[in-house]
Amino acid sequence: MANVLAIMANPRKNSHTMQIMHSFLKAYRNYNPIDTITELNLYETQIPVINTAVLEAWNKAKEQLTVEEKALVDKVDHFTSQFLEADKVVIAAPMWNLQFPPMLTAYIANITVAGKTFKYTETGWEGLVPNKPVLLIHVRGGVFSDCPAQAYDHAIPYLKSVCNLLGISDFKTIICEGIEAYPNKSKEILEQAVLEATQLAEVF
Repeated sequence: MANVLAIMANPRKNSHTMQIMHSFLKAYRNYNPIDTITELNLYETQIPVINTAVLEAWNKAKEQLTVEEKALVDKVDHFTSQFLEADKVVIAAPMWNLQFPPMLTAYIANITVAGKTFKYTETGWEGLVPNKPVLLIHVRGGVFSDCPAQAYDHAIPYLKSVCNLLGISDFKTIICEGIEAYPNKSKEILEQAVLEATQLAEVF
């Protein structure tokens, strides 16, 4: 039995991103009925912001922490531990302004923690996360694949680099793009992404 962490980073519940994610999860449940799926909606969860207070708390020994500082660290630790305990991770996020929505980048800061998910060595960083499959379901209004606009895609390369930092090499994507650039083809584009999601659910 596997533990799947499904991370949703879109405040619009009926968005294309969420439709594809729900189709994937429905198919995944059919293929893997005994697996556990934990859904984490980043826009319905209070994600800690890594601010000065958190950074200062991280630099202290546990016995030196105040009650307030311990509460801050515990909140971050919750998301770090949840990510580490997952056997598989699925992230559904659109492209906003050439990047991810801010709640996803805030979440990523909670799971890229030196000493827990990666460490620095004399020869560079070393990932501490046992390799696990990570799937990104990514919707973008324009087309950024295999064209000059690819250089403006700062979302997929960023998440792939984060996975590499943590020691994760099994990184897959389902890309639904051009859905706003080609409104006359939007239904067809969405249907193709949903089909790809349901097919991948069988082997993920």
